[in-house]
Amino acid sequence: MSHAVGTVILAGVAHLPKHDPGWAPGFLALLGIFGCVLVCAGVALTRSLLRVKDGKNWFNFVFGPVVLVIGLAMAVVGFGFAFRLL
Repeated sequence: MSHAVGTVILAGVAHLPKHDPGWAPGFLALLGIFGCVLVCAGVALTRSLLRVKDGKNWFNFVFGPVVLVIGLAMAVVGFGFAFRLL
């Protein structure tokens, strides 16, 4: 079956105005809160690993900021979708 380009239906998510979102915003807010905890842990890890005097290697410079960025991404996605900002 060949279809013309104009008749292709792409999968998507439709917003249903009378649909109850259920527990989704609450779980996304929890994801945002957990992301904030990871941001704080990333800051603490970065500060503490940079203070190490002996045996500094690449791990000391990379691990803290990676945890910080992962937590920041989780917080932005969690709070953004929970409060319909994204």
